[in-house]
Amino acid sequence: MKHELIHSENSPRLLLIFAGWGMDADVFRDIRRPGYDVMVVWDYRSFFIDWSCTASYTEICLLAWSMGVFAASQTIQAIDYKTTRRIAVNGTLQPVDDMLGIPEAIFNGTLAGLSEASVAKFNRRMCASRDDFDVFRLHQPSRPVDELREELQAIADRLILHTPSQIRWDMAVVGREDRIFPAANQRRSWQQSDVPVELVDRGHYFDFQGLIDRHFIDKHLVGERFSAGTSTYTSNATVQVEVVERLGMMLRDNGIIRELGQSPNAVLEIGCGSGILSRAVASMISDARMVMWDLAAPIPEGLPLGRKYEFSNCDAELAIACVAPESFDHIFSASTMQWFNSPEKFLSNCHRALKPGGYAILTTYTSGNLHQIQEITGNGLPLLSADRWTELAARHFTVVDRLAYERDLDFETPLEVLRHLKLTGVNSLGRSSRGNVDAREVMRRYPMMLDGRYHLTYRPLILILKK
Repeated sequence: MKHELIHSENSPRLLLIFAGWGMDADVFRDIRRPGYDVMVVWDYRSFFIDWSCTASYTEICLLAWSMGVFAASQTIQAIDYKTTRRIAVNGTLQPVDDMLGIPEAIFNGTLAGLSEASVAKFNRRMCASRDDFDVFRLHQPSRPVDELREELQAIADRLILHTPSQIRWDMAVVGREDRIFPAANQRRSWQQSDVPVELVDRGHYFDFQGLIDRHFIDKHLVGERFSAGTSTYTSNATVQVEVVERLGMMLRDNGIIRELGQSPNAVLEIGCGSGILSRAVASMISDARMVMWDLAAPIPEGLPLGRKYEFSNCDAELAIACVAPESFDHIFSASTMQWFNSPEKFLSNCHRALKPGGYAILTTYTSGNLHQIQEITGNGLPLLSADRWTELAARHFTVVDRLAYERDLDFETPLEVLRHLKLTGVNSLGRSSRGNVDAREVMRRYPMMLDGRYHLTYRPLILILKK
Protein backbone atom coordinates (compact mmCIF):
# COMPACT_ATOMS: atom_id res chain seq x y z
CA MET A 1 0.00 0.00 0.00
CA LYS A 2 1.03 3.56 -0.60
CA HIS A 3 0.43 6.50 1.69
CA GLU A 4 0.86 10.26 1.56
CA LEU A 5 0.47 13.01 4.12
CA ILE A 6 -1.55 15.49 2.08
CA HIS A 7 -2.11 18.11 4.78
CA SER A 8 -0.09 18.87 7.89
CA GLU A 9 -0.73 21.22 10.81
CA ASN A 10 1.84 19.41 12.95
CA SER A 11 -1.15 18.20 14.91
CA PRO A 12 -1.14 15.29 17.39
CA ARG A 13 -4.32 14.07 15.65
CA LEU A 14 -4.48 12.33 12.30
CA LEU A 15 -7.39 11.84 9.91
CA LEU A 16 -6.51 8.62 8.10
CA ILE A 17 -8.35 8.03 4.81
CA PHE A 18 -8.41 4.68 3.02
CA ALA A 19 -9.26 5.30 -0.64
CA GLY A 20 -11.24 3.02 -2.92
CA TRP A 21 -9.94 0.70 -5.63
CA GLY A 22 -8.32 2.52 -8.54
CA MET A 23 -7.94 5.77 -6.61
CA ASP A 24 -4.95 7.70 -5.33
CA ALA A 25 -4.21 10.61 -2.99
CA ASP A 26 -5.25 13.21 -5.58
CA VAL A 27 -8.91 12.28 -5.10
CA PHE A 28 -8.69 13.68 -1.56
CA ARG A 29 -6.11 16.41 -2.18
CA ASP A 30 -8.38 19.25 -1.06
CA ILE A 31 -9.63 17.56 2.12
CA ARG A 32 -9.06 19.52 5.33
CA ARG A 33 -10.15 19.12 8.94
CA PRO A 34 -9.05 21.80 11.42
CA GLY A 35 -7.03 20.28 14.23
CA TYR A 36 -5.97 17.22 12.21
CA ASP A 37 -3.24 16.21 9.81
CA VAL A 38 -4.63 14.26 6.84
CA MET A 39 -3.09 11.09 5.37
CA VAL A 40 -4.37 9.02 2.45
CA VAL A 41 -3.73 5.29 1.91
CA TRP A 42 -4.31 3.64 -1.48
CA ASP A 43 -3.10 0.95 -3.92
CA TYR A 44 -4.06 -2.44 -2.51
CA ARG A 45 -1.74 -4.51 -4.67
CA SER A 46 -0.07 -5.12 -1.33
CA PHE A 47 -1.71 -5.25 2.08
CA PHE A 48 1.42 -4.18 3.93
CA ILE A 49 2.15 -0.73 5.31
CA ASP A 50 4.84 0.50 7.70
CA TRP A 51 2.79 2.24 10.39
CA SER A 52 5.83 4.07 11.77
CA CYS A 53 4.51 6.96 9.66
CA THR A 54 1.85 7.43 12.37
CA ALA A 55 4.17 7.19 15.38
CA SER A 56 3.92 10.89 16.27
CA TYR A 57 0.11 10.88 16.54
CA THR A 58 -1.78 10.38 19.79
CA GLU A 59 -5.20 10.03 18.13
CA ILE A 60 -6.19 8.62 14.75
CA CYS A 61 -9.63 8.99 13.18
CA LEU A 62 -10.39 6.60 10.34
CA LEU A 63 -12.47 7.19 7.22
CA ALA A 64 -12.56 4.29 4.77
CA TRP A 65 -14.31 4.30 1.41
CA SER A 66 -15.38 1.47 -0.89
CA MET A 67 -12.69 -1.26 -1.07
CA GLY A 68 -10.79 0.82 1.47
CA VAL A 69 -13.21 -0.44 4.13
CA PHE A 70 -11.98 -4.00 3.63
CA ALA A 71 -8.35 -2.88 3.30
CA ALA A 72 -8.53 -0.92 6.55
CA SER A 73 -10.12 -3.81 8.40
CA GLN A 74 -7.22 -6.03 7.35
CA THR A 75 -4.36 -3.67 8.14
CA ILE A 76 -4.95 -1.25 11.01
CA GLN A 77 -4.78 -3.71 13.91
CA ALA A 78 -1.31 -2.49 14.86
CA ILE A 79 -2.54 1.08 15.37
CA ASP A 80 -6.10 0.40 16.44
CA TYR A 81 -5.28 1.36 20.06
CA LYS A 82 -4.82 4.93 18.79
CA THR A 83 -8.01 5.07 16.75
CA THR A 84 -11.11 6.67 18.16
CA ARG A 85 -13.70 7.24 15.45
CA ARG A 86 -14.03 4.77 12.55
CA ILE A 87 -16.47 5.48 9.71
CA ALA A 88 -17.05 3.24 6.70
CA VAL A 89 -18.45 4.81 3.52
CA ASN A 90 -20.06 2.76 0.74
CA GLY A 91 -18.17 -0.43 1.46
CA THR A 92 -18.41 -3.62 3.52
CA LEU A 93 -16.22 -6.18 5.25
CA GLN A 94 -17.35 -8.74 2.63
CA PRO A 95 -16.72 -6.67 -0.50
CA VAL A 96 -17.39 -9.50 -2.98
CA ASP A 97 -20.59 -11.25 -1.96
CA ASP A 98 -23.98 -11.61 -3.62
CA MET A 99 -25.82 -10.53 -0.46
CA LEU A 100 -23.26 -8.47 1.48
CA GLY A 101 -21.12 -6.65 -1.09
CA ILE A 102 -20.55 -6.43 -4.84
CA PRO A 103 -22.20 -9.44 -6.52
CA GLU A 104 -19.53 -11.97 -7.46
CA ALA A 105 -20.45 -12.10 -11.16
CA ILE A 106 -20.10 -8.32 -11.46
CA PHE A 107 -16.75 -8.29 -9.69
CA ASN A 108 -15.37 -11.12 -11.81
CA GLY A 109 -16.72 -9.54 -15.00
CA THR A 110 -15.06 -6.23 -14.09
CA LEU A 111 -11.74 -7.98 -13.52
CA ALA A 112 -11.93 -10.02 -16.73
CA GLY A 113 -12.93 -7.12 -18.98
CA LEU A 114 -10.86 -4.33 -17.46
CA SER A 115 -9.80 -1.71 -19.98
CA GLU A 116 -9.44 2.03 -20.25
CA ALA A 117 -13.03 2.19 -21.51
CA SER A 118 -14.41 0.07 -18.64
CA VAL A 119 -12.51 2.14 -16.06
CA ALA A 120 -14.02 5.30 -17.53
CA LYS A 121 -17.48 3.68 -17.37
CA PHE A 122 -16.84 2.66 -13.74
CA ASN A 123 -15.90 6.22 -12.82
CA ARG A 124 -19.11 7.54 -14.37
CA ARG A 125 -21.19 4.91 -12.52
CA MET A 126 -19.62 5.99 -9.24
CA CYS A 127 -21.21 9.42 -9.56
CA ALA A 128 -24.93 9.89 -9.05
CA SER A 129 -25.07 13.19 -10.92
CA ARG A 130 -23.27 15.22 -13.53
CA ASP A 131 -22.18 17.66 -10.82
CA ASP A 132 -20.55 14.84 -8.85
CA PHE A 133 -18.79 13.61 -11.97
CA ASP A 134 -17.50 17.10 -12.74
CA VAL A 135 -16.07 17.32 -9.21
CA PHE A 136 -14.50 13.87 -9.50
CA ARG A 137 -12.83 14.72 -12.81
CA LEU A 138 -11.05 17.64 -11.16
CA HIS A 139 -9.27 15.11 -8.94
CA GLN A 140 -9.35 12.04 -11.15
CA PRO A 141 -6.46 9.59 -10.64
CA SER A 142 -4.19 8.72 -13.55
CA ARG A 143 -3.12 5.16 -12.86
CA PRO A 144 -2.43 2.66 -15.68
CA VAL A 145 -4.99 -0.04 -16.35
CA ASP A 146 -2.46 -2.85 -15.78
CA GLU A 147 -1.86 -1.51 -12.28
CA LEU A 148 -5.59 -1.39 -11.55
CA ARG A 149 -5.97 -4.99 -12.78
CA GLU A 150 -3.19 -6.11 -10.44
CA GLU A 151 -4.86 -4.27 -7.57
CA LEU A 152 -8.24 -5.88 -8.22
CA GLN A 153 -6.63 -9.33 -8.46
CA ALA A 154 -4.75 -8.74 -5.19
CA ILE A 155 -8.04 -7.89 -3.47
CA ALA A 156 -9.59 -11.09 -4.83
CA ASP A 157 -6.61 -13.11 -3.55
CA ARG A 158 -6.80 -11.45 -0.14
CA LEU A 159 -10.48 -12.30 0.13
CA ILE A 160 -9.61 -16.00 -0.08
CA LEU A 161 -6.99 -15.79 2.67
CA HIS A 162 -8.39 -13.12 5.01
CA THR A 163 -9.56 -13.70 8.56
CA PRO A 164 -12.52 -11.83 10.08
CA SER A 165 -11.51 -8.43 11.40
CA GLN A 166 -11.92 -7.53 15.07
CA ILE A 167 -12.04 -3.82 14.30
CA ARG A 168 -15.27 -2.22 15.53
CA TRP A 169 -16.73 0.46 13.28
CA ASP A 170 -18.66 3.36 14.79
CA MET A 171 -20.83 4.03 11.77
CA ALA A 172 -21.45 3.03 8.18
CA VAL A 173 -22.59 5.68 5.71
CA VAL A 174 -24.54 4.26 2.77
CA GLY A 175 -25.50 6.05 -0.43
CA ARG A 176 -29.03 5.14 -1.48
CA GLU A 177 -28.01 5.57 -5.15
CA ASP A 178 -24.78 3.56 -4.94
CA ARG A 179 -24.39 1.61 -8.24
CA ILE A 180 -21.14 -0.10 -7.21
CA PHE A 181 -21.93 -1.53 -3.75
CA PRO A 182 -25.71 -2.07 -3.73
CA ALA A 183 -27.22 -0.14 -0.82
CA ALA A 184 -29.36 -3.10 0.27
CA ASN A 185 -26.27 -5.33 0.51
CA GLN A 186 -24.40 -2.71 2.52
CA ARG A 187 -27.25 -2.35 4.99
CA ARG A 188 -27.54 -6.11 5.36
CA SER A 189 -23.81 -6.47 5.97
CA TRP A 190 -23.61 -3.77 8.65
CA GLN A 191 -26.73 -4.98 10.41
CA GLN A 192 -24.98 -8.32 10.93
CA SER A 193 -22.18 -6.46 12.73
CA ASP A 194 -24.53 -4.23 14.75
CA VAL A 195 -23.03 -1.11 13.20
CA PRO A 196 -25.36 1.91 12.91
CA VAL A 197 -26.15 2.88 9.33
CA GLU A 198 -26.70 6.41 8.04
CA LEU A 199 -28.54 6.46 4.70
CA VAL A 200 -27.88 9.47 2.48
CA ASP A 201 -29.03 10.53 -0.98
CA ARG A 202 -25.69 9.99 -2.69
CA GLY A 203 -24.08 7.62 -5.15
CA HIS A 204 -20.82 5.73 -4.62
CA TYR A 205 -18.66 8.84 -4.96
CA PHE A 206 -19.18 11.12 -1.99
CA ASP A 207 -19.04 14.60 -0.55
CA PHE A 208 -16.18 13.51 1.69
CA GLN A 209 -15.48 16.99 3.02
CA GLY A 210 -19.05 17.47 4.20
CA LEU A 211 -19.06 14.05 5.83
CA ILE A 212 -15.78 14.76 7.63
CA ASP A 213 -17.04 18.13 8.85
CA ARG A 214 -20.14 16.45 10.31
CA HIS A 215 -18.64 13.39 11.92
CA PHE A 216 -15.18 14.21 13.27
CA ILE A 217 -14.85 16.50 16.29
CA ASP A 218 -12.64 19.57 16.01
CA LYS A 219 -11.22 19.25 19.52
CA HIS A 220 -8.91 22.21 19.10
CA LEU A 221 -11.95 24.39 18.49
CA VAL A 222 -13.73 22.85 21.49
CA GLY A 223 -10.78 23.81 23.68
CA GLU A 224 -10.69 27.34 22.28
CA ARG A 225 -14.36 27.97 22.93
CA PHE A 226 -14.50 26.54 26.41
CA SER A 227 -11.37 28.47 27.36
CA ALA A 228 -13.03 31.66 26.16
CA GLY A 229 -16.21 30.85 28.10
CA THR A 230 -14.63 29.75 31.39
CA SER A 231 -15.42 32.93 33.34
CA THR A 232 -19.04 33.06 32.16
CA TYR A 233 -19.88 29.36 32.00
CA THR A 234 -21.42 28.66 35.40
CA SER A 235 -23.68 31.71 35.47
CA ASN A 236 -25.08 30.89 32.03
CA ALA A 237 -25.04 27.07 31.96
CA THR A 238 -28.63 26.74 33.15
CA VAL A 239 -29.24 23.27 31.78
CA GLN A 240 -25.82 21.95 32.78
CA VAL A 241 -26.37 23.02 36.40
CA GLU A 242 -29.84 21.52 36.35
CA VAL A 243 -28.49 18.20 35.05
CA VAL A 244 -26.05 17.93 37.97
CA GLU A 245 -28.89 18.70 40.40
CA ARG A 246 -31.06 15.97 38.86
CA LEU A 247 -28.11 13.58 39.00
CA GLY A 248 -27.75 14.27 42.72
CA MET A 249 -31.42 13.47 43.28
CA MET A 250 -31.11 10.21 41.35
CA LEU A 251 -28.09 9.17 43.45
CA ARG A 252 -29.98 9.92 46.67
CA ASP A 253 -33.16 8.17 45.50
CA ASN A 254 -31.19 5.04 44.56
CA GLY A 255 -29.19 5.04 47.81
CA ILE A 256 -25.97 5.22 45.79
CA ILE A 257 -24.47 8.17 47.69
CA ARG A 258 -23.88 5.86 50.66
CA GLU A 259 -22.05 3.38 48.42
CA LEU A 260 -19.92 6.13 46.89
CA GLY A 261 -18.68 7.21 50.28
CA GLN A 262 -17.53 3.77 51.46
CA SER A 263 -13.77 4.41 51.73
CA PRO A 264 -12.82 5.06 48.12
CA ASN A 265 -9.14 5.75 47.44
CA ALA A 266 -9.38 7.61 44.15
CA VAL A 267 -12.13 9.03 41.97
CA LEU A 268 -11.78 10.48 38.48
CA GLU A 269 -13.74 13.38 37.05
CA ILE A 270 -13.61 13.78 33.28
CA GLY A 271 -14.27 17.28 31.99
CA CYS A 272 -14.26 19.12 35.31
CA GLY A 273 -14.72 22.52 33.62
CA SER A 274 -15.76 25.25 36.02
CA GLY A 275 -16.36 22.72 38.79
CA ILE A 276 -20.17 22.34 38.84
CA LEU A 277 -19.92 18.57 39.25
CA SER A 278 -16.54 18.71 41.03
CA ARG A 279 -18.01 20.51 44.03
CA ALA A 280 -20.94 18.07 44.18
CA VAL A 281 -18.62 15.05 44.06
CA ALA A 282 -16.36 16.53 46.76
CA SER A 283 -19.36 16.94 49.04
CA MET A 284 -20.51 13.33 48.44
CA ILE A 285 -17.09 11.69 48.78
CA SER A 286 -15.12 13.32 51.54
CA ASP A 287 -11.87 11.37 51.74
CA ALA A 288 -10.86 10.12 48.31
CA ARG A 289 -8.13 11.58 46.15
CA MET A 290 -9.81 13.47 43.30
CA VAL A 291 -8.19 13.21 39.87
CA MET A 292 -9.57 15.93 37.59
CA TRP A 293 -9.13 16.17 33.81
CA ASP A 294 -10.20 18.88 31.42
CA LEU A 295 -9.32 19.74 27.84
CA ALA A 296 -8.86 23.45 28.46
CA ALA A 297 -10.32 24.81 31.71
CA PRO A 298 -8.22 25.96 34.71
CA ILE A 299 -8.46 24.28 38.12
CA PRO A 300 -12.04 24.71 39.36
CA GLU A 301 -12.64 27.17 42.20
CA GLY A 302 -14.56 26.63 45.43
CA LEU A 303 -13.39 23.08 46.15
CA PRO A 304 -13.25 22.02 49.84
CA LEU A 305 -9.87 22.54 51.50
CA GLY A 306 -7.84 19.77 53.06
CA ARG A 307 -8.34 17.34 50.17
CA LYS A 308 -5.88 15.93 47.68
CA TYR A 309 -6.58 17.10 44.11
CA GLU A 310 -4.67 16.11 40.98
CA PHE A 311 -5.50 18.29 37.98
CA SER A 312 -4.44 17.80 34.35
CA ASN A 313 -5.25 19.57 31.10
CA CYS A 314 -5.59 16.66 28.67
CA ASP A 315 -7.79 15.01 26.08
CA ALA A 316 -9.68 12.66 28.38
CA GLU A 317 -10.78 10.40 25.52
CA LEU A 318 -7.11 9.56 24.97
CA ALA A 319 -5.94 9.75 28.59
CA ILE A 320 -8.48 7.19 29.82
CA ALA A 321 -6.99 4.66 27.40
CA CYS A 322 -3.57 5.02 29.03
CA VAL A 323 -4.37 4.55 32.73
CA ALA A 324 -3.67 1.26 34.44
CA PRO A 325 -6.56 -1.19 34.87
CA GLU A 326 -8.65 -0.71 38.01
CA SER A 327 -7.10 2.68 38.79
CA PHE A 328 -10.26 4.34 40.13
CA ASP A 329 -13.04 3.53 42.53
CA HIS A 330 -15.54 5.70 40.65
CA ILE A 331 -15.63 7.82 37.49
CA PHE A 332 -17.75 10.95 37.01
CA SER A 333 -18.34 13.06 33.95
CA ALA A 334 -20.88 15.79 33.19
CA SER A 335 -21.66 17.34 29.81
CA THR A 336 -18.43 16.13 28.24
CA MET A 337 -18.87 12.86 26.34
CA GLN A 338 -20.62 14.54 23.41
CA TRP A 339 -17.21 15.95 22.46
CA PHE A 340 -15.64 12.49 22.04
CA ASN A 341 -15.12 10.77 18.71
CA SER A 342 -15.85 7.22 19.89
CA PRO A 343 -18.37 6.83 22.75
CA GLU A 344 -18.18 3.04 22.78
CA LYS A 345 -14.40 2.96 23.08
CA PHE A 346 -14.58 5.55 25.84
CA LEU A 347 -17.09 3.42 27.77
CA SER A 348 -14.91 0.35 27.30
CA ASN A 349 -11.89 2.23 28.66
CA CYS A 350 -13.91 3.49 31.63
CA HIS A 351 -14.85 -0.09 32.45
CA ARG A 352 -11.20 -1.15 32.30
CA ALA A 353 -10.12 1.77 34.52
CA LEU A 354 -12.72 1.06 37.21
CA LYS A 355 -12.33 -1.27 40.16
CA PRO A 356 -14.93 -4.04 40.47
CA GLY A 357 -18.14 -2.66 41.92
CA GLY A 358 -17.22 0.89 40.93
CA TYR A 359 -19.65 3.37 39.40
CA ALA A 360 -19.41 5.33 36.17
CA ILE A 361 -21.77 8.29 36.62
CA LEU A 362 -22.07 10.13 33.33
CA THR A 363 -24.14 12.82 31.65
CA THR A 364 -24.18 13.88 28.01
CA TYR A 365 -26.56 15.08 25.30
CA THR A 366 -28.43 13.09 22.69
CA SER A 367 -29.53 13.45 19.07
CA GLY A 368 -31.71 16.49 18.50
CA ASN A 369 -29.79 18.59 21.02
CA LEU A 370 -29.75 22.25 19.89
CA HIS A 371 -31.65 21.17 16.80
CA GLN A 372 -32.73 24.72 15.99
CA ILE A 373 -29.12 25.68 15.26
CA GLN A 374 -28.34 22.48 13.40
CA GLU A 375 -31.36 22.79 11.10
CA ILE A 376 -30.25 26.25 10.01
CA THR A 377 -26.52 25.71 9.69
CA GLY A 378 -26.21 22.03 8.89
CA ASN A 379 -23.54 21.91 11.60
CA GLY A 380 -23.83 19.94 14.77
CA LEU A 381 -22.25 17.20 16.81
CA PRO A 382 -22.70 13.57 15.67
CA LEU A 383 -24.81 12.73 18.73
CA LEU A 384 -26.22 9.33 19.59
CA SER A 385 -29.80 8.66 20.65
CA ALA A 386 -30.52 7.93 24.33
CA ASP A 387 -31.33 4.33 23.42
CA ARG A 388 -28.05 3.92 21.53
CA TRP A 389 -26.07 5.33 24.47
CA THR A 390 -27.83 2.91 26.80
CA GLU A 391 -27.21 0.00 24.44
CA LEU A 392 -23.47 0.78 24.26
CA ALA A 393 -23.24 1.22 28.03
CA ALA A 394 -24.97 -2.12 28.63
CA ARG A 395 -22.21 -3.91 26.68
CA HIS A 396 -19.79 -3.04 29.49
CA PHE A 397 -21.81 -2.13 32.61
CA THR A 398 -24.95 -2.82 34.53
CA VAL A 399 -27.23 0.13 33.82
CA VAL A 400 -28.48 1.00 37.31
CA ASP A 401 -30.54 4.01 36.23
CA ARG A 402 -30.93 6.44 33.38
CA LEU A 403 -32.85 9.63 32.69
CA ALA A 404 -33.36 11.17 29.26
CA TYR A 405 -35.44 14.32 28.92
CA GLU A 406 -35.93 17.50 26.91
CA ARG A 407 -35.45 21.02 28.23
CA ASP A 408 -36.30 24.19 26.33
CA LEU A 409 -34.72 27.52 27.19
CA ASP A 410 -36.65 30.62 26.14
CA PHE A 411 -35.09 33.80 24.77
CA GLU A 412 -36.45 37.17 23.65
CA THR A 413 -34.36 37.29 20.45
CA PRO A 414 -32.14 35.01 18.34
CA LEU A 415 -29.22 37.23 19.34
CA GLU A 416 -29.77 36.19 22.96
CA VAL A 417 -29.63 32.53 21.86
CA LEU A 418 -26.26 33.08 20.21
CA ARG A 419 -24.98 35.02 23.21
CA HIS A 420 -25.99 32.13 25.49
CA LEU A 421 -24.08 29.66 23.35
CA LYS A 422 -20.99 31.85 23.31
CA LEU A 423 -21.00 32.48 27.07
CA THR A 424 -21.22 28.74 27.81
CA GLY A 425 -18.66 27.76 25.18
CA VAL A 426 -21.28 25.50 23.60
CA ASN A 427 -21.10 27.25 20.26
CA SER A 428 -22.50 24.83 17.72
CA LEU A 429 -22.25 27.19 14.76
CA GLY A 430 -19.24 25.11 13.98
CA ARG A 431 -16.09 25.61 11.99
CA SER A 432 -15.35 23.62 8.92
CA SER A 433 -12.99 23.74 5.99
CA ARG A 434 -15.56 25.97 4.37
CA GLY A 435 -15.30 28.62 7.06
CA ASN A 436 -17.45 29.87 9.87
CA VAL A 437 -21.22 30.04 9.64
CA ASP A 438 -22.57 33.60 9.42
CA ALA A 439 -24.38 34.45 12.66
CA ARG A 440 -26.55 36.94 10.76
CA GLU A 441 -28.00 34.05 8.74
CA VAL A 442 -28.85 32.24 11.98
CA MET A 443 -30.61 35.29 13.39
CA ARG A 444 -32.55 35.79 10.16
CA ARG A 445 -33.79 32.20 9.96
CA TYR A 446 -34.18 31.31 13.64
CA PRO A 447 -37.77 30.05 14.21
CA MET A 448 -40.07 32.10 16.45
CA MET A 449 -42.59 30.20 18.57
CA LEU A 450 -46.29 31.03 18.83
CA ASP A 451 -45.64 32.89 22.07
CA GLY A 452 -43.28 35.24 20.23
CA ARG A 453 -40.20 33.83 21.94
CA TYR A 454 -37.28 31.76 20.68
CA HIS A 455 -36.63 28.30 22.07
CA LEU A 456 -33.33 26.45 22.30
CA THR A 457 -33.73 22.73 22.98
CA TYR A 458 -31.37 20.65 25.10
CA ARG A 459 -31.72 16.86 25.34
CA PRO A 460 -29.69 15.65 28.34
CA LEU A 461 -29.01 12.05 29.28
CA ILE A 462 -27.95 10.84 32.74
CA LEU A 463 -26.46 7.34 33.06
CA ILE A 464 -25.63 5.59 36.34
CA LEU A 465 -23.53 2.53 35.50
CA LYS A 466 -21.92 -0.12 37.71
CA LYS A 467 -19.06 -2.46 36.97
